Amino acid sequence: MMHNIFHPVPVHIWSKRTIAYVEEVYRQIQQKPDIADIMILNSKGNPIKTTMEKSEAIQFAGLYESLRDKATMGLQKIDPTDEITMLRIRTTKNESLIVPDGKITVVVIQNAKDLYCK
Repeated sequence: MMHNIFHPVPVHIWSKRTIAYVEEVYRQIQQKPDIADIMILNSKGNPIKTTMEKSEAIQFAGLYESLRDKATMGLQKIDPTDEITMLRIRTTKNESLIVPDGKITVVVIQNAKDLYCK
């Protein structure tokens, strides 16, 4: 069930163009098959638009931000000039995609349909 919870961002912080971008990204992801949840985080890691309940979104946002930060630190030790463009975590049931994109981070949880895992 898509809840479409939206935590408004003060207009003086983000431009109308950025808000329109968030809406468009959300809409495009929502149209994909097998999407379980969507969460868009602001630059501080707070959920600004999500399909999750508020308390669940806040909890998961912190976990995903921590995971992204740890992956970034690990990557910096390997190659300080490189940066994460997408972090993908796959389990037998779900797949989480974390995509930092300028002022926002997009988190998508989708149903993993793997014909080889039984």
